[in-house]
Amino acid sequence: MSYLISDLAALAGVSARTLRYYDQIGLLHSTGKTGSGYRQYDEEAVLRLQQICFFGRL
Repeated sequence: MSYLISDLAALAGVSARTLRYYDQIGLLHSTGKTGSGYRQYDEEAVLRLQQICFFGRL
């Protein structure tokens, strides 16, 4: 299953801007882009984001 950046942001409770920042600094990478240019994320990215959020709260 793939997620758009807005779907992943809503799922994790962070903003799309935060996800783009994580991508920019190399913490989280999108798996591709749609024909319209929206970032797509897979299940592995969802798990990675959960880890990032968990460790960010420590």
